[in-house]
Formats: sequence, C-alpha cells, structure tokens
Amino acid sequence: MIGIGGIVSLTVGGLLTRYRGQGYLNGIINVLIILGVIGIGVAVYFAFQVRKVTTHEIKCPYCEEPNVLVDTPTEDFPCVACNRMIPIIDGKTVPVSQVRCGYCNELNYYSEKTEVLLCEKCNHEIPIARDERAPSKKIPAAFVVVEDEALYELQLVGQGHKTEELIQALQHMLALNRNQVKNMLNEMPVTVLTGITRKKAEMLKAQLSIYEGEVEFHPMEEARR
Repeated sequence: MIGIGGIVSLTVGGLLTRYRGQGYLNGIINVLIILGVIGIGVAVYFAFQVRKVTTHEIKCPYCEEPNVLVDTPTEDFPCVACNRMIPIIDGKTVPVSQVRCGYCNELNYYSEKTEVLLCEKCNHEIPIARDERAPSKKIPAAFVVVEDEALYELQLVGQGHKTEELIQALQHMLALNRNQVKNMLNEMPVTVLTGITRKKAEMLKAQLSIYEGEVEFHPMEEARR
C-alpha cells in the first residue's frame, strides 16, 4: 500500500510538473515527488525484508488444513480452520487417533499428550490406553470421576421404528435368540439386565438409543421398592 501511494504521488507530481504554468505549484510538486520517492523506497525495503522471512507449514492432524507459521512451533497452537489445538512435540505435529464414546457414540480425538479425554458431546470421561512405563500425571479435581458403587437394573420401556436393528442389538447384548428377544419386546416394560454398574448401564442405554430403544435404569434397591 505504501508503494502504491508512492507511485500515485510521483504520477500526480509528474502531471503537475508538466502543467505547472507560472510555477505557482512548485512547492506542492516537490512535496509530492519527495513523498513518492520515500513511499517507493520504503515499499522496496519491506519487500526485501519479507523475502528473508522463513515459513513453516504445519498440517492440522484433525482437518488436514495447512497452517503457515513464521517459525518452528514450540507448543500447541489452534488450527486456523477448525480451531482445535494442534499437539506439538519438539516442533513436530503429534499424530492423533479417534475413539468412539461408549455413552453417546460420538467420535473424539486424542493424542499421546492427552491426559484426560472428555467426550465433546456428552462430557463423559472416555478411557484411553496408556503406557504403564510413562510417568503418571495428576488429574485435576474437576475431571475426577466419582465411582458409583451401587448396582443397577436396566429396563426396556419402549421402542421406535428400528425394530429389526433393536432386535439384533439385544440378541448380541444378551446372547438370546430372535424369538426370545421378540417376546421381550412384546412384554415391555421388561427388565433387560440386573446387577450392573452405573457406567455399564449408561453405556448400554446409549447403545440401545441408537436403535430407538427407550431405556431406563434404577438402583436395584429402588427398583425392588
């Protein structure tokens, strides 16, 4: 922009020089020419400085979009396209993996730098494999999951239009044949499983909800009452 301004100043100064008449415009002409020369000189200087700047292209492991930096990154930084934090170790991108949440079936990303993985959709903690030789890191108190020691009873109380898919899912889950599962569906509400943990109950509820199965779970003591 400075260079363009310099060229415009020189052009206007040149035109006024040609049609200056009695010389009344000499002062303005000189100012325009000086400003034009300075503007072009500054633009040339900055152009040479820009050519000296090295660029480092980092491809986002999540969306594959290139991120152009002026120096080698030393820490994680947000992607310009998807705004996820790109994990960096020793100036290089750390590969990411995908894991599906057992509660809501949402895909989540993690890398070797991930300490605690919380589902982006339902906010449940997703267990990820760890190298036992790696030094353990203290999990922030806000992310600590309190275990529920109560046992639960899982009940199927309704179904949607995906009957066939729901039957197949229950067959696989309960190791029953097709007729046994169909009889269960005809007797709703029906108890599917008893004596399971809350985590397992939430996971099974999420799996059955994919096939429009309406599921409830209650502590066994409460269910008996």
